[in-house]
Amino acid sequence: MSADSHLLVNREGDVLHIRLNRPEQLNAFSPSMRDGLVEAFAKECDAPRETAARAILITAEGRGFCAGADLDPQVILERRGTIGAEMEAGINRLIYMMRSVPVPVIAAVQGPAAGAGFSIALAADLLLVSQSAKLIMSFSRLGAMMDGGATHILPRKIGLARATALAMLAKPVEAQQAVEIGLALDVYEEDALHAEAEKLAQRLARGPTRGLGLIKAGLEYAQTSTLQEALSFEAASQQKAFASPDFEEGIAAFTEKRKPQFSGL
Repeated sequence: MSADSHLLVNREGDVLHIRLNRPEQLNAFSPSMRDGLVEAFAKECDAPRETAARAILITAEGRGFCAGADLDPQVILERRGTIGAEMEAGINRLIYMMRSVPVPVIAAVQGPAAGAGFSIALAADLLLVSQSAKLIMSFSRLGAMMDGGATHILPRKIGLARATALAMLAKPVEAQQAVEIGLALDVYEEDALHAEAEKLAQRLARGPTRGLGLIKAGLEYAQTSTLQEALSFEAASQQKAFASPDFEEGIAAFTEKRKPQFSGL
């Protein structure tokens, strides 16, 4: 478990659980929370495949996922000249690792996910929401630029017109709408959200980790590649998938008409 009480990190079997833990501040994104998230993802990105987690689940304590950056107006004004460098070392690094770590990342959102909180939820591979969820790209309310990779990820998930409206108008997206426009996978009752997210994380952790990682990498690569480049990436990745023990197990299970028991290798 993380020593920083703002962030709880623990491994349960093949799932790495990361929980935002400032419920009294609606899990406002503090520097220590940011640093803890960066550290947790850096460890997973660098871990040998044999010992790395096979799925990562991000949840939050209390009635909200994350109300955005923990803003002290005076401190923010004093840091204006260094904010770009701080972002490169912090939130930018975190989002890049969330998108590139070779295992599924799941986020479960209840209540508000605003600003940086929305960006973190957006960067997950799969997003589940409770009925109270409210996603807000709130940067424009302060005259700030959207960040946390939102300019890249949001329009690719919901289209440029919707992304522009959400960013410029800071209009909240309610739970059911998040599902309808493609931001979230499904919406759950409040008291069922974390259990359903855990089920999904465990299901993915039992899956063919190598293949899932290659699918994730391929989908990310294809967002900015040509068709020919994507085809070449698929061919090279399929070569790697076919060479994996998980593929051998998948073929054996198909032949023997049984459920596969993937090792994650």
